[in-house]
Amino acid sequence: MAKERKNQVKKQKTPVTSVVRKLARKLAYLVLALALIFVIYLVDRSKLLDPKISWEIDGVLVTDAQRYEDLIKPLIDNKYRINLNQIKIKLRESQRVSNAEAERIFWNQIKVSIQEHDIAMRWGSDGYISSKGVLFKPDFTIRSEAPLGLFSESNATDAFFDFRQYQAILDPVKISILERTSIDELTLENNIKVILGHQRQNERLEIFVKSFEKLKKYKKIRTRGIFDMRYPNGFALSYSPE
Repeated sequence: MAKERKNQVKKQKTPVTSVVRKLARKLAYLVLALALIFVIYLVDRSKLLDPKISWEIDGVLVTDAQRYEDLIKPLIDNKYRINLNQIKIKLRESQRVSNAEAERIFWNQIKVSIQEHDIAMRWGSDGYISSKGVLFKPDFTIRSEAPLGLFSESNATDAFFDFRQYQAILDPVKISILERTSIDELTLENNIKVILGHQRQNERLEIFVKSFEKLKKYKKIRTRGIFDMRYPNGFALSYSPE
């Protein structure tokens, strides 16, 4: 008896071209992924995404703000995570800064606006006093021709308030130095010294203004005079050495 032969469906062979296409497609994806990774690597290593900060100080755009750039440098090392609030806080810690704001113009474009304390008076060799009476001691020296105040830090606010009153009485003559120890002593821009004592200073200064107006015709007085106004009925006059 003859054996029955079973009909088997022959599997069709995958065409070589189809296999090649699939491999080529996978290879293309791999190359594209590698290219993308390489581009990201190049961009990351480049300065293209580094933060670019424009500085505005007291309403004026400046190109040189090195003292503040150094201050916030640790906060912008990671160009992908820049915290504007931390930048503001750090800048406001500076003794020179009255206020600071930071805003993002674009992803890596940042505008920093700073308001600096103005300088109404120098305080010894360590600091300055603003027109609002704020004593500040920055880490760097600021060149200024402002009047010099020689008094203790605890006395700074009151001394500056009195200085403004003295200057208003003397105007247009300018005060060069206000020294406050147990008494107040002024050195004026013409090198005249006025000793006011520790009480009735405004009244004594007004007497000086009237007296000096009568005596300023004498060269010795208007260039080297020392007026001690601590006398109830007048003043004592002496002279600085030549």
